[in-house]
Amino acid sequence: MSPEWGRKLILGFAIFAALFFLAVVWFQPWLALALLFLSHMLILFPTLVGNCQWLGPVVTGFDTPRLEVWLTIDDGPHPAHSRPMLEILQRFGAKATFFVIGKKVEQFPAEIEAIRDAGCAVANHSATHPSATFWCLPPWRIAREIDRCPVSSGFFRAPAGMKNPFVHPALKRRDLRLIGWTVRGLDAVKRDPEAVAARICRRVRPGAIVLLHEGHHLDDPGFHPRCLELTLRGLTTKGYRCVLPRPEQLQTRGGER
Repeated sequence: MSPEWGRKLILGFAIFAALFFLAVVWFQPWLALALLFLSHMLILFPTLVGNCQWLGPVVTGFDTPRLEVWLTIDDGPHPAHSRPMLEILQRFGAKATFFVIGKKVEQFPAEIEAIRDAGCAVANHSATHPSATFWCLPPWRIAREIDRCPVSSGFFRAPAGMKNPFVHPALKRRDLRLIGWTVRGLDAVKRDPEAVAARICRRVRPGAIVLLHEGHHLDDPGFHPRCLELTLRGLTTKGYRCVLPRPEQLQTRGGER
């Protein structure tokens, strides 16, 4: 079954459960509540679990016969991190896609120019990164978050990887693909660069999408560059290269939750 049909079945079941609840709640309250609860869980689970495909396709890797990964860096640009990270990427001969936030693009346009000049790519990570609320935004707010990020690459990553039933229809109308990850370092919450790099290198595989961040932990501006450097060092030791995959290589299976 295609993810699009999965989304339609989940939403159809939610409508049926609501009508069933109204029809029988006075006669079979526990059955009515159980069905309503199940319908809510069928929507909530794929909304909150980043790589779940139930509501639509999420790219979680790419097809390659070589030791290659797609390095992605979220939440920039930021002058404290973007250029130092570009210097590290250049030193290792690595390329990355920076999933950027629209309001930061407007604040730091020179960083976007530097990313592109370095041969790296930029992609859409929403206008304001409403990580606490993106999962429950109505369609018009979803559309605004997508449209007000002034970059165009064919790719979109949802804030915190969350999405709701309105996200995929909005992306389809804009010819955008939702990008998840295969392995993430959790560097937005961890404070140990060695642990971040070790987690990635332990779980990496050919065709993996690796997720790192910038723009966090500004009290320690060397943190994110250090995470990147240690990760690239570990990947290089294992024989991996960081590349920008072609669209036809992208896959929707095998991601980490």
